[in-house]
Amino acid sequence: MEMGTGMQGNIRGWMMAAALGLGLTLTACGGKGGGSATQAVTGNVLNRGTASEPPTLDPHLAQGNSSSALIDDLFVGLMTKDANGKMIGGLAESWAASTDGLTWTFKRRPGLVWSDGKPLTAEDVVWSFQRLLDPKTAARYAANLFGVKGARAVNQGAPLSQLGITAPDATTVVFQLERPIPYFPNILTSNATVPVPRQVIEKEGRNWTKAGTMVSNGAFTLVEWVPNTRIVVKKNPNFYDAANVKLDGVVYFPTDNTGTLVNRYRAGEVDVILNFPPEQTEFLKKNFGNQVQVSPNQGLFYFLFNTKKPPFDNVKVRQALSLAVDRQALTQQVMKGEAEPAWTLVPSDIAGYRRLPPADAALSQADRVAKAKALLAEAGYGAGKPLPVELRYDSKEESRQVAVAIGDMWKAVGASPTLKASDFRGITGDARSGRFDVIRYQWFAPFDDPSTFLMLVKGRSPTNLTGFADPRFDAAVAAADALPTEAARMAKLAEAERDVMTQYPVLPVYFTTARRLVSPRVEGWSQQTGNNVYSRWLSVKKASGS
Repeated sequence: MEMGTGMQGNIRGWMMAAALGLGLTLTACGGKGGGSATQAVTGNVLNRGTASEPPTLDPHLAQGNSSSALIDDLFVGLMTKDANGKMIGGLAESWAASTDGLTWTFKRRPGLVWSDGKPLTAEDVVWSFQRLLDPKTAARYAANLFGVKGARAVNQGAPLSQLGITAPDATTVVFQLERPIPYFPNILTSNATVPVPRQVIEKEGRNWTKAGTMVSNGAFTLVEWVPNTRIVVKKNPNFYDAANVKLDGVVYFPTDNTGTLVNRYRAGEVDVILNFPPEQTEFLKKNFGNQVQVSPNQGLFYFLFNTKKPPFDNVKVRQALSLAVDRQALTQQVMKGEAEPAWTLVPSDIAGYRRLPPADAALSQADRVAKAKALLAEAGYGAGKPLPVELRYDSKEESRQVAVAIGDMWKAVGASPTLKASDFRGITGDARSGRFDVIRYQWFAPFDDPSTFLMLVKGRSPTNLTGFADPRFDAAVAAADALPTEAARMAKLAEAERDVMTQYPVLPVYFTTARRLVSPRVEGWSQQTGNNVYSRWLSVKKASGS
């Protein structure tokens, strides 16, 4: 639905009504033919602010936290997370591994249906995994399932019949693995592994995610999506745990300007915001106390080198540009101490993993700068011939500040950077198509294991956007996965990471933290790693007298 000028003038009053828990009626775009359907969302309505317009709500194509939070509301997989972020059964009522660890069997809950009332069967789950791994889908997170027998081959074009995921009956899904993966159920908490509605996708194609067309299976359904303005979901009465969902609806307000979100929060227009500018941390803590929540979130803020494009195919150039970046200064001055300097891929809050930083991390920044100048000189660059490099970043203020600072640091060692900003969609599109020299990116763990970060530089991984490949690293990761104990695997992966980072395939800058503002009227919010509490666990207090 296009928003006219009259509706624009009523936005503030409309949002405030929702913020006070009053009745709210929303008009959602209809399906084919341009018709409309009125969807009522009344009573317990939560307003969530989120950075960036989601590029898509297709779980197999989505990327970024904005898409993730909404998909968590709209869909649920075999496994999911509880209100405290712990793994629990989702569609699966029970699950078990075989003695050798190579077979996992999941039994689904009885009576599962999609939001359109049609039965949700084990065959639907299998079809969804086939779609996820089909190379025609081009799913970014397909590599997360490469431990499943035949998954890698299918993702590279082999027949779907080779995939080791089957439904022996309508209530059972069986996974055959290439190797034992003790944390396999944890992988299935990722929102990329949720089932999607075959009956709608085969009919509507890429349009299946439109409001009025989308069918989902989670706690909420999509009723309205006004681009760059709001996304509205309402409680799904067909959700298997609908009786325990307290909210009647959620309104998401996307914007690239996190400062705008803070202003809306201060005005009482939103109840939760999922990010705020780091420079406002001190002010917000002083004025909002424990409404400010900062916690580790298994995330990496980094830059991709286009290693297929000269001169960034030269490891000396990549190393020089990395050494020139004063991570300590960036985390203290830009991030106000709310981030950890990064020299590796894997954050410190990944359970059971001990990182082995490269030798350059132990140098003083002055020594790193001297070494960077020498390396650029060896590569043929310096004061007389500065290295030309286009530095791309997204339009968030935090990213801009980091990019400007890095540009100055690069100038100091003999580079001539050009800075270019794009919106989130432009950044992701150009990164995936290889249209960049150096480009800002961010990665959050879809599940608690170092492998998800190591895949960022692994050969032929869908999440490796650098063009970098090292068969020795790939072999080391495979060898680690074959080890008999998890402790031995973790140690081997740490060695592999240390070795591959001497080639500087990417430029890690810092490990991120979740910076949230949560209103006292929100009930059920818990402080947890990642801090993306699903809306199904939340409610809002009604205004006194309502």
